[in-house]
Amino acid sequence: MSKPKLGLGAADLRHAPLFYLALGCLVLSANVSAKGTLAASATPKVCDTPTTPFCDALMPPIAGWNGHVFRLSQTYPIQLNSDAQPWLQYNPTTQPGEYLQAALAYFYEGNLRNDVEESFDPKKNKVRNWYNAPWQDYGLNGREFVHGLTRERVSRPKELAPQQTSMWNNYAVGFYNAPGGYTIGKIWADHGKPNADLGNMPEGTLAAKLLFTTAPVSEVPYLQGSPEWKAYLFKDVNNPNPKPTSPRGIVTVRLLQIDIAVKDSRVANLTGWVFGTFVYGGGPNGPAGSGWTNVKPVGVMWGNDPGYSGSGPLQETWLNADVKMPHVGYQGRLNGPVDNPVSSCLSCHATAEMPPGTMIPPNGQDPSPWFQNIKSGTPFNAGRKPLDYSLQLQVGLQNFLSAVQPAKAATTLKALGMKKPPTHPLAVPARDGGS
Repeated sequence: MSKPKLGLGAADLRHAPLFYLALGCLVLSANVSAKGTLAASATPKVCDTPTTPFCDALMPPIAGWNGHVFRLSQTYPIQLNSDAQPWLQYNPTTQPGEYLQAALAYFYEGNLRNDVEESFDPKKNKVRNWYNAPWQDYGLNGREFVHGLTRERVSRPKELAPQQTSMWNNYAVGFYNAPGGYTIGKIWADHGKPNADLGNMPEGTLAAKLLFTTAPVSEVPYLQGSPEWKAYLFKDVNNPNPKPTSPRGIVTVRLLQIDIAVKDSRVANLTGWVFGTFVYGGGPNGPAGSGWTNVKPVGVMWGNDPGYSGSGPLQETWLNADVKMPHVGYQGRLNGPVDNPVSSCLSCHATAEMPPGTMIPPNGQDPSPWFQNIKSGTPFNAGRKPLDYSLQLQVGLQNFLSAVQPAKAATTLKALGMKKPPTHPLAVPARDGGS
């Protein structure tokens, strides 16, 4: 077997030993300096193999770090148990605002702490269990070690606020409730041979994502009072195209957006999912406030309004008239401030499948296929394996296949409907159209 290349950057070295896989690996624990250099420690750490836990992050904590450290919540339920679903008291199509607020309150319960840095740590929640999808700890955009943030779409000037003059990098971390965690556990029951055929989420699944930005209050004034986290990120926060060797350091990020998705059979005739998004402070000209609860709904969608001409009211999207964002989604469909204006929440997530689909309509191509109502359990592209609107499942499976030796992954590739593994994950984040 040929030796791996030794000239990889710090962001790749954490997983470089994976190329020794015989569906097993040894990942060396290491110290990564603020400049992005790597020095191996004396104690080896094994993760991301068929017989070990999943890795927590792309790199271990830097030397001397005494702040929060992300630990992947991966003790997935082995049986499907019922949980409270407070959103069921509201009709998502006629009471979308109330529905979304009930879902947010459910997500907040037990996750808010006086110490902002300790908030949304699943192991500290005494109310209910929350889980993270595995294998987000790989490639250029992989999880950092403080809060498990992955790199998201870059915000262009004026996309967040009229005062915005620069590009700003954004980062996120996602969570699933117990029903969602149950499905993740089934797919990854065999850590060396994930089963994409088990990707259908049960009724009552709630997925939530916190999105943070490096943009300062001076360019995005409504972020005044926003909760701030420290994270180990690329130090050049304006660079839309960092490299694995680009320097990293501890950077302050601010809460910008919260995404929530709920599996709800009341919209099963359309998509089976209700998606909503919040923006901190209510967006431009929103009311002043502070803390985690100072967020306002941008809107809710439960269908893609296929065939919509672009004029007249949308029937399957509700936008909050009190929130005036610089952009939403295609033809006024719902999207959050970080998202691509040529897409929508549901149109992106409907492409979750193996082999991976194309999230964003390519330039010059008819966009209408992306704005169909793809029912839960149906692939975006015929013949592929649907992942029920979960792009985190798709990214994790793709990362897994990118890391393992192709010759040793033949069985898994066949099970996932692929003839060869994908290439190393693209530098372009998924929300920006990357695979």
